[in-house]
Amino acid sequence: MSSPRLPLFERLPEIYRLRDTEQSPPGQLAAFVGALEDTFAALHARTDAQYHDLFIEHCDDWVVAYLADLLGTSRLAGNPWTLRADVARTVFHRRRKGTLGAVESQVFTLSGWAAHAVEMRERLAWNQQLNHPRPDAGGTPPLALRRDIASAVRGGTASLRDPALLSLVGGAFDPFARVVDLKPPTAGLSGWNLPNLAVMLWRLEDFQVPLSRPRFRQIAAVPAAPLFPDTAALAVRFDVQAQGEPWPLFNTHRFEPDRDPPRLGSDDEVPGSMPRARLTDGTPAGRPEACVELRTYAVAQDARPGHGAVGLVLHLPQVPFVGRAWRVRGANLCAWETGLAPPLREWEVAIDPERGRIVFGTPDADPTLQAEPLRDGLLVSATYGLAGPTGAHPAPALRTPLPPTWPDEQAYDLLRIDWFTDGPLALQHALDNLPTRPRPLVIEIADSQTHRLDLGAVAAIGNDAGVRSLRLAHGLWIRSAQGERPVIRLVQPLRARPTQVAGAGTPEIGALALALEGLYLTRDAAFPAGDALVMQAALGGLRIAGCTLDPGGGLVLDGSVNGTRADLRTALRLTADYGLSAAEADAFDQVPEIDIERSICGALAVDTGYRLTLTDSIVDAGSGVVDSAPALAIGAASGNPELGWGPDLVLHGLTCFGRTRVQTARGEGGLFVHRLEVHDNQDSHTVDALPGWAGSCLKFCWFRGDHDRLPQHVGCVFAADARLRFTAEWHGRPGYAQLRLDCDRRVLEDGPASDEMGAFGYRLDTHKWKNIGIRLREFMPVGVRPVLIPIT
Repeated sequence: MSSPRLPLFERLPEIYRLRDTEQSPPGQLAAFVGALEDTFAALHARTDAQYHDLFIEHCDDWVVAYLADLLGTSRLAGNPWTLRADVARTVFHRRRKGTLGAVESQVFTLSGWAAHAVEMRERLAWNQQLNHPRPDAGGTPPLALRRDIASAVRGGTASLRDPALLSLVGGAFDPFARVVDLKPPTAGLSGWNLPNLAVMLWRLEDFQVPLSRPRFRQIAAVPAAPLFPDTAALAVRFDVQAQGEPWPLFNTHRFEPDRDPPRLGSDDEVPGSMPRARLTDGTPAGRPEACVELRTYAVAQDARPGHGAVGLVLHLPQVPFVGRAWRVRGANLCAWETGLAPPLREWEVAIDPERGRIVFGTPDADPTLQAEPLRDGLLVSATYGLAGPTGAHPAPALRTPLPPTWPDEQAYDLLRIDWFTDGPLALQHALDNLPTRPRPLVIEIADSQTHRLDLGAVAAIGNDAGVRSLRLAHGLWIRSAQGERPVIRLVQPLRARPTQVAGAGTPEIGALALALEGLYLTRDAAFPAGDALVMQAALGGLRIAGCTLDPGGGLVLDGSVNGTRADLRTALRLTADYGLSAAEADAFDQVPEIDIERSICGALAVDTGYRLTLTDSIVDAGSGVVDSAPALAIGAASGNPELGWGPDLVLHGLTCFGRTRVQTARGEGGLFVHRLEVHDNQDSHTVDALPGWAGSCLKFCWFRGDHDRLPQHVGCVFAADARLRFTAEWHGRPGYAQLRLDCDRRVLEDGPASDEMGAFGYRLDTHKWKNIGIRLREFMPVGVRPVLIPIT
């Protein structure tokens, strides 16, 4: 390791340094040498940069194209990370050109998506012709390759003996033969023909929430079944999600791109939904160990699943479950109150991956022996899928690095809390005595548990005629640690304001800010009906980054075939008086900036007098594309929202499920699923809404065309001639707010940066899709035609 570089002045003989201190004024030589050293330091930094530019791993972005030219590979457009990886692995892929492993590696390099390549000729049915028998000579006959009577035969018909195997029909790992399909390949699994190479793509990203506490439902007695002597005595029921909502379970993506020789993707290592039939022990094609793992723990915070874990890890306390072997069964638990058929057995876990439900069977009728330890100690690490990291997710790359100082160069206090060591009220206690804190406060939550926040129990909380609020003398930042996704369950709406607005000792209100990052905010059972999650932001700014402000509208299992939709919820309700008294409102001279970045939230009721910026976010008022009576998603908070106008709106990537009524609107990349009305719809070049702010102008957006009141717009499309469809429109469903590939081409390609419009445009998925097609055409052997098939 090299020693630290000495400043140039320190290298001079000591006599010169001493003489320099004796001059009047002292330090003249030091200042002169320091000026020279700045030049040398710049030259040194440039020399280091030139050395780094020789390597693709850490060269500047502009150098990537030149390194690609040296390798003779064409330059692509898109995500800088994927372009760098494409050049870095060029030689690796050329050496394996034409192999299935190279195809899967190339797709992962260009997109980060999971992929599985299948030669469709291997999936064609074989017809036996007496004059031309099947060429079994020189190889093992297909029937001899079968592991058991229920397994599939290459080129043969389907076996009906194994439900787990039949669950693969129509999917990427369908083992059964098909007849030749001469039609052009379409969306979905198709294209069974000799020249086709099917490349299956999983476009949803998997997120695993570590060590969260599931929602306990019930300990119920299991009716005795004489025909099944090993029937469990008690059934312990849980919902995997902390809020108790249906949560489809996914497996994790466990791809090893650098493995040599490469290993092809398998059905249990891709980020897709878990097939229920595959979770059952004792069936020929059942592989529960590839999706579910049961572990015991002594210290909860040390039981994290780690890299390469399966999709669902169940963490049980060591006492009394250490050394106990459990059986796993996939089951439909929609009506779990009626029991299972066959009955739940002793030491058996029944899992419903479609609804995110779990039932444990325990042998003892005394609940204190096994059932209650399960109720009190069970932790889960469960995986779900979404189109991208918009909202609160446990992804390590999503957190903002902690700065050395606060934005105004002021030092801050950092307080890290952990539910396991500090208790369930750790967040509540961390907010004590905010008005008397001498410096800004950063609270980092280092777990994925549920924290109940009762503002009424916080010491020195503000109380305005019974309305509780956080009173800030300095900034406050509440964030999750890397790889965590804590849930904040609010007992009252969140309110924040200065300690005082006028008079001696008033803080600098323009510098006061409340920041929320990486949090899932939802309502407690005691939360007032009809209130929004955030009801006051009388500050210089409110920043919500990478958060989910529970919009509601999820699936409710009510016994019907398809279930019903839960009630929709409002995320923000910010009034023009800022929640202050009349005298304080007159003295409050700020325009609060509400910045929402890569977040999911419910309806936003915000009056004029605020500045609302939405970046790569989803606003969900519950009104999908086909709804004929859409709700208001962004509008006024006071008076009649159908007549009033909302805030000044700036957007950079937005998907809005509902109507919008705002004072001004600027930005690009918006999907306004329903009517957009802008009060000030004048030309942005001639109107100034605020100092340094232009008026209304929108680019690259999709409009409903239903009596819109639009500002100046360019590069926009309308519903009449541009089809818009989503994979899912309900919060909590896989593919929520993801654009389907059968959308109009302009919606997918003519958004900002020549990519898709909406909240996920920053992921540049259209560029990824095109880059995969370009590279596969370059690397395909003669006579082979790649067919891209999206699975998710």
